[in-house]
Amino acid sequence: MPYKNVVAQYEPLEDKGEFKLRKTVFLGYTDVAAGGIRALLGINMKKEFLTIDIPELGDVKLAVESTEKLDPRDQPYAPFQIWNLKYELFSVILVNTKLKADKCHYVCSKIMDLCTRWCVDKLVVLSALRLDVSMDNISDIYETVINDMPLTKCPELSGDTRMNDPFLSTLIQMVQVEYIPTCFLLIPAHRACLGEARETDGSKQVIKTFQQTINTATKISFDQEFSNNLIYKGDNDQKDSNSVSMIYS
Repeated sequence: MPYKNVVAQYEPLEDKGEFKLRKTVFLGYTDVAAGGIRALLGINMKKEFLTIDIPELGDVKLAVESTEKLDPRDQPYAPFQIWNLKYELFSVILVNTKLKADKCHYVCSKIMDLCTRWCVDKLVVLSALRLDVSMDNISDIYETVINDMPLTKCPELSGDTRMNDPFLSTLIQMVQVEYIPTCFLLIPAHRACLGEARETDGSKQVIKTFQQTINTATKISFDQEFSNNLIYKGDNDQKDSNSVSMIYS
């Protein structure tokens, strides 16, 4: 069997030598367009699985689900799950739930723990979000790095660019404190409609741009049609946060 299914608790996370993060880790979460998470869920390569329960999140629901029949070698999606790409040097962290602002630090702290524990060389964060970008610096995708060298040739986003994303703001602060080498792949986007990805809300373009950018840099293969057909369920109780930050704040 080419797949491993492993379930671990948040505290303690047992390490029996069977599962470790690879040196390069891609992180997708449920951003405003559900773009990063849907893009990475479309990775079309053999995987090993680690599902981690974070008790502080409570009984959260999946934000993105598939209508396709689950392959018996796969593990069902979970709010916090890690994939190792078998025979490759990449891992993927998937935050597949719409986090409330007061819960972001639990997830970000866990990500930092995992990255430091297994000495990750590069954390690549995918985020589609509302950005106040100068008309002189318009691009489909940007890359901003902290403590690291760029993964791509995408233009850099200005360090004083304002954003409204509690998870990303929290993560930026933590990678600076923990000195984790991090690349942020950022796409200007609007709120996605519920259901499959669409042209009209821009979510199809977000998924395509993330997948093409990563494939060019790493040769990781994707099934774009699968990503587009994933169902975004959102969270009807989720409200926009007033937390505003800057990329280097």
